Amino acid sequence: MRIHDINRSRLGWGLSLLVVGCRPAVQPTAYVGDGTYEGSPPMCLQHDEESRPGTYKRALLVHFTNTCDFALDCLVYNDVADNEQRVVLLGNARASLLVATGQDKTSFDVDLDCQWQP
Repeated sequence: MRIHDINRSRLGWGLSLLVVGCRPAVQPTAYVGDGTYEGSPPMCLQHDEESRPGTYKRALLVHFTNTCDFALDCLVYNDVADNEQRVVLLGNARASLLVATGQDKTSFDVDLDCQWQP
């Protein structure tokens, strides 16, 4: 085996590890009938979490940008207040959701479980 072949082998193995290691953990989306899908939202819905400072404590918000041509109906789960909230996001629109107030947390995570009809 030549050195050139060994380097190709290492490169191929390294790239396969990189691909496997970078695979995102996304819930599968399922077709539930009548043109409706549910699960993790499609790529045309983006969200950002914000911990906004206040006078004494912080407010936790989630900002949504829906570039889909259709509305999404989502349940938003957060790891701070440990509750779920429902938000309906119109197509090609932006929205914000107040998740909690009076918090000390500077960061938090949300999970979305949505339904939509493309």
